[in-house]
Amino acid sequence: MTGKLTRAVRCTAAVLAVVAVGAGATACNSSSDRSSAKAGTHADAAKGENTSGVEVKETAQQGSRTDAVNASAANTSKRCHTGELDFTWGGPHGGAPDMEADQQQVATVQLKNDGGRTCTLRGFPGVQLISESGETWDLRRSGDTPSTLTLKPGESTAAVSMNILPVPSDMKGPERFVPSKVLITPPDETTHVTLDWPYGGAILDQSGATRPGTFVNPIVLG
Repeated sequence: MTGKLTRAVRCTAAVLAVVAVGAGATACNSSSDRSSAKAGTHADAAKGENTSGVEVKETAQQGSRTDAVNASAANTSKRCHTGELDFTWGGPHGGAPDMEADQQQVATVQLKNDGGRTCTLRGFPGVQLISESGETWDLRRSGDTPSTLTLKPGESTAAVSMNILPVPSDMKGPERFVPSKVLITPPDETTHVTLDWPYGGAILDQSGATRPGTFVNPIVLG
């Protein structure tokens, strides 16, 4: 199985200097032993302020869940189950995130109904990034409202969409999260698939932020 996420805010170089000397608040860090430089980057970016030198277009919904549980779940008997879906990186028209960009990008995983029945998808999937060093990051959710999508056998008109905040390789200062694997759990399912991250590069490490610039959207038309 092959692996298959915008209110602009321009970022200033001045804060990079602050990050470089280790200044900044720690409000959005999940652990107290993070460096002050990293804490400042995460806290300010979570508020949508100019911080890392990367353009933040939108952020996750503050305090949103990071699992695959949804309040308005699809009917259990009609829901698409993990084993019925095929997951492929890329949208219906191709394309890939530019990991050398200094602004938010979108990575998409197309979902195909590989089963023998018509099923539905509704809500947010659970998405966990795993870094090359084994660190994990459970993505928070956007503020978008889910809709119900129906997939007939063989159809691939649904997708997992993730907004990501890449860090160009020549950018100094920001803390990096280098993805290696992506675990995806369809809405309200309890089993996941593991995909290799195919795009290389690094993401701004906001794993401890309450409103990061890297997050998952509800299942969308793909």
